[in-house]
Amino acid sequence: MRKKILCLLLVALSLNGYSQNRKGEFRLFDENQHQLLVSFEIPKQAEEIADYYFQTNQEFKNFIENNKLDLKIAFEWNEEHFNALRNSAITYSESDKSVIVLKGMYVITNNLPNDVLYRLADQLEQYDFVRYAELNPLTPIQPPFIDIPPTTPNYQQSQNYIQVNPGVNMQYAWNRGIYGQGIRVRDIEYGMSVTHEELTDPKFSNQLPISSLVSPSWLDHGTATAGVVAAHNGNYGVTGMQHGISEFKVFPEYTTSGYNRLFAINSAISASVAGDVILYEMQTGGVNSTTNSPNYVPAEYVNSIWDVTKAATSAGIHIVAAAGNGDQNLDHTSYLSYKNRGDSGALMVGAGSSNTTHSRLSFSTYGQRVNVQGWGMNVLSAGYGDYALLGNDPNQSYTLFSGTSSATPVVASCVIALLARAKQSNYNLSPAEIRTILISTGIAQGGNTAQNIGPLPNMMSALNYLDNYLLSNNKVDAIPMNVFPNPATGELYVTFPDEFSSNEIVIFDTVGREVYTIKNYKSNTSLKVSFLKSGMYVLKMKSNNAEQSKKIIIK
Repeated sequence: MRKKILCLLLVALSLNGYSQNRKGEFRLFDENQHQLLVSFEIPKQAEEIADYYFQTNQEFKNFIENNKLDLKIAFEWNEEHFNALRNSAITYSESDKSVIVLKGMYVITNNLPNDVLYRLADQLEQYDFVRYAELNPLTPIQPPFIDIPPTTPNYQQSQNYIQVNPGVNMQYAWNRGIYGQGIRVRDIEYGMSVTHEELTDPKFSNQLPISSLVSPSWLDHGTATAGVVAAHNGNYGVTGMQHGISEFKVFPEYTTSGYNRLFAINSAISASVAGDVILYEMQTGGVNSTTNSPNYVPAEYVNSIWDVTKAATSAGIHIVAAAGNGDQNLDHTSYLSYKNRGDSGALMVGAGSSNTTHSRLSFSTYGQRVNVQGWGMNVLSAGYGDYALLGNDPNQSYTLFSGTSSATPVVASCVIALLARAKQSNYNLSPAEIRTILISTGIAQGGNTAQNIGPLPNMMSALNYLDNYLLSNNKVDAIPMNVFPNPATGELYVTFPDEFSSNEIVIFDTVGREVYTIKNYKSNTSLKVSFLKSGMYVLKMKSNNAEQSKKIIIK
């Protein structure tokens, strides 16, 4: 049934990301030191892939020995978790190929100058069992943040992104009691301040020791991201869009061991299972990038990042990724090699305006690969202190977050809400299902739609779509119930089989507010509704893994 519902999307996701020739894409980002990564084809009979080719191909052996190269596997996987990812990939994607390919990634550990590494990359790609070589910078890449001055007068009014259009209407999810319960979140960037007054709960943590060389403003970037998603729900500051998540962990790119983006991503994936959410709060240089003009695009533009992303999403892990702040057109022929890889399965996020136009902001990278948009400006969150710095204390600092940096956690929060709702019905949504729901129910992009950044999520439409999806596609059992009279005045009755006597009935108004709840309701007994104002409501009944909803009208 999953394949039938999502057939059009899955066709798009089935492009030849593995069979396509991905050689010749390596490049030097700048004059700073780089690392050479090699991706090998996976021979069925080998555990140590590089060693297998070393032993079976004399030319390759001579090449390694003559250049005195030290090859090391890029990431040591926990075998139990790796096999669990493979099994999840078979469940969600019917193939574990995207996961297995990660075993073939190796790095050259020799400290060599860039020109030598470039020559070696070219020579390595001459071997037919090398999928690609790439040169990754060992210096940090700026996170996708645009500094826009604060303009709004107070915290609550500035969190309009939580409310109805032009916001995503996360308030509707809150009204239905959906706060991200049971969902785990990982964030890939440079760290966050766990002493900030919004992030002191133990669920916030940095998973690796952060390098002392990391700019304080880049740490604030993580603080702001965490604040959008899960800042505390209290009587001060801001409130996170899905503040009820079980954990928010940052896997830093720049640790005391050095800068290594791929290691950070793999560490997050190795700590994740199907149903977890990973944020890519990062970008990379695009075509013709220079130090002064980096032309920022999605991090997965790098071959190895695309591979690990595909592996994660194939195994049911949700990745929400910033499109980047480079004003790049991913549909341009200069990005054809990236486009031809196919779809990694990540939900790609562009930066849109904070008004009802929902137009692309000038800095946002765009194209058909960008799936949805979030607010790229005026997103009030924790950190920085350019909006407010109370008592000159960095732990009481607030900012108007912006860029694809702010758009990504806004969208990630919508993903979390859908996952939490489905979890209530004991169903795990796949990344493809999430994407379909958000795109098909979102608020359309305005402005120049030829520069695509997709629709803005609409949580009321998305959650109602999900409710119907779960019922109509047998994801949960439907309770055979009747509600009468409808329209009703002072009372109404609900009838259903006796097997559903252990139940909960909730009535919601049209904006999702819970207006009436009763537990263990007995079939065909009176429900007093005279206190309700005239209008339309939704009556929802749940009983174990079964549920049903009916629209009712109160006169």
